Amino acid sequence: MLRSILDLWRFGRLRAPWAGCIALLVIVGGCADDAQRSQRITIGTGPGGTLYNQIGLSLTSLAQAELGVPSTARPFTGSSVYLPQLDRGDLPYGINTAVDTAAAYLGIGAYPRPMPNLRAGMLLVRAPYQYYVRGDSEFRSIEDLRGQPIVTHFRSIASLDDVHDALLATAGLTVEDVRPVVVAGVTDAIRSLVDGRVASAATMLGIPALREADATLSDGIRILGLGKNESALDTVPGLSATTLRPGGAVMGVREPTRVAAIDVYLNVSAHVPADEVYRLIGTIHRNWATLQQGLPALRSTAPEAVLPTTFRYPFHEGAVRYFREIGLWTAEHDRIQRELTERP
Repeated sequence: MLRSILDLWRFGRLRAPWAGCIALLVIVGGCADDAQRSQRITIGTGPGGTLYNQIGLSLTSLAQAELGVPSTARPFTGSSVYLPQLDRGDLPYGINTAVDTAAAYLGIGAYPRPMPNLRAGMLLVRAPYQYYVRGDSEFRSIEDLRGQPIVTHFRSIASLDDVHDALLATAGLTVEDVRPVVVAGVTDAIRSLVDGRVASAATMLGIPALREADATLSDGIRILGLGKNESALDTVPGLSATTLRPGGAVMGVREPTRVAAIDVYLNVSAHVPADEVYRLIGTIHRNWATLQQGLPALRSTAPEAVLPTTFRYPFHEGAVRYFREIGLWTAEHDRIQRELTERP
């Protein structure tokens, strides 16, 4: 009916008194769309058994309990798959690495065009990420992987190719020094290792799928250490190094081991209203301690650390408003945000 009325107005067949009614209908329709959008929170995640899916389930449970809004963690094969949906506004939220999102925002590497509507909501975790092998393997370090079949490419998480290149580079290796294997995503990589089809694969450590692999194999898994040239990690924004010790949440650590750590964010589509983002980010941040109790992976991130100054794509205006109100947003954040939003 609304379409018919608009057609009459458009072709001059509707009298002026109806103009106000049409304006009201359009406004009400727009408000209805916004209301409908905020009636459900959907967060894109990796498949079940991945860290992203764990975090997404925790965040949506919290949102539903605290905001009274139906909330869903929607699993995908990999994070690169749903970045275009965030850019278009078809998906409101997603969990992604800073590496993947920055590349997509700029339109570099695996992304042929920029995705200008990607926004950061908050840093969730600096997740340990490293190559691992079967526990009965002879390999003890990344250097030992020379000439071996290892997973180097995920079809569904394109920018992690750069992370894998950096990990190999710490040991002076490139993909030409190993036998590269391409798989769809994280769970396929783990399955390939368990089945003996590859000598090593890399992923975020401590995730359920990797714990299951550790329990399945008679000698479990073993995490390999970085090579001596840790500065190779500096070539990938959002990548750093950290030390894991035996007895922690990560299985397969037999001795203090240097591994990479990768920044993981809750991302937001620029199409999501600022008020909605403000409420969700505030709810998550105020309940951070509760989330950490239920999900050990988040315990390494202090409440004040969810807003670093190492971001390489803009924060959503709703998140900026919240962090500014509580005093975490600084002049340095303003400077970086301005540079990112005013780029050519």
